[in-house]
Amino acid sequence: MNKTNRTIWEHPWGYEEGFYVAIGIALSGFLLQISIGNLQLVAFQYPVNLIFGLLFIGVLLLLHFFAKKSAIVRWLSSVHATVPAIVVLLSIVIILGIVPQFVAHASPHDIPHNLSGLFGWYQMTTSWTFIFISYFTLAILGFTILKRTRRKFTWQDIGFYLNHVGLFLAFFGGMLGSADVSRLRMNVTEGSVEWRAADERENIVELPIAIQLDTFMIEEYPPKLMIVDLETGKVLPENRPVSYVFEGENKSTKLMGYNIDILSYLPNAAIMRDSLNSFAVPYHSEGATHAIKIRVSSEEMKDPVVGWVSNGSFMFPYSVVYIDKETAVAMPVQEVKKYSSHVQVFTDKGDAKEAVIEVNKPLTIDSWRIYQLSYDQSRGKYSRTSVFELVRDPWLPIVYAGIIMLLAGSFYLFIVGPKKKKS
Repeated sequence: MNKTNRTIWEHPWGYEEGFYVAIGIALSGFLLQISIGNLQLVAFQYPVNLIFGLLFIGVLLLLHFFAKKSAIVRWLSSVHATVPAIVVLLSIVIILGIVPQFVAHASPHDIPHNLSGLFGWYQMTTSWTFIFISYFTLAILGFTILKRTRRKFTWQDIGFYLNHVGLFLAFFGGMLGSADVSRLRMNVTEGSVEWRAADERENIVELPIAIQLDTFMIEEYPPKLMIVDLETGKVLPENRPVSYVFEGENKSTKLMGYNIDILSYLPNAAIMRDSLNSFAVPYHSEGATHAIKIRVSSEEMKDPVVGWVSNGSFMFPYSVVYIDKETAVAMPVQEVKKYSSHVQVFTDKGDAKEAVIEVNKPLTIDSWRIYQLSYDQSRGKYSRTSVFELVRDPWLPIVYAGIIMLLAGSFYLFIVGPKKKKS
């Protein structure tokens, strides 16, 4: 038949039908989304997700073995179905990257009530539109892999199977396992052992692992000095704030035309007040703060101003040096360079591990990953409480296996290269 005379929906289907099908599936999910809202992950937890995954693979195998000559099955393994599905999926992913995302357990009152909220775009990965088009793409990928098995095996097929099966496992494991991810928060005080944590809905959960916090440590950057607007509290100048990082005593700097001389420094100080001024004295107990004695002068000022600047602590108030009624020299809260927890972790199997947990350096034990999340910020560097995030994803090995296969497939194709045709 002449291709130019071909009508729509007449086999063999092409790209036009592919886009109609992909968009139609996305619209079906869109209509379901408007009707019942996002998928509740609780209803898709183990063993429901495992049963669904086995049924999904079972249907693919049944159609492959008993309906492989069907025009629809053959079309689903063709490029005419693959490209439109990927285009629609990428379009949804672009929206996901643009629209701010809320966690799956977020309260409906926290999600903005607008069109994006109605369409499920604020929780895209649990929206029916995303789920429908994702599983449609997975089905196409599965049929493509199964179709390749009907060919005579060659060494060139190794790269194909590694890439396609790896992508299928990573995508499939991530979709099914999203409902089984446990993400808990645990607060542990120095010298104590904790085995309870709070889930995303603040429910207390008893765990098969316990954490003993031996020591919590914080390292801070040197203190800074800056000029602030007393009325707004903003750092001056507003369009381009400037600051001075403390370098030691007997140093000088210039901020906004004011000469600032560093007269004295107390790394451990207590801030005292009398009826007129604030002053600092040495203090070597918990709650001590940084204090810098400065002299501020300029050509416009009649007399220099001398005083103590401090950012305070949970025990002592902050202290500023007033330049005039509108501005003052202040010390902001010091930035944290690093904080870490020296812990011992125990499991119900009798295992124990001693480790130092830092930000971006989690501890893995018995299928759990323990991250350093936060601390008692009201006490700052004197915090005796460390906050950990414990994450468990039982499907993660499947996802990792898929990623490893993808990397191996890419490496294989790089080494072997495309098959050369004989001239």
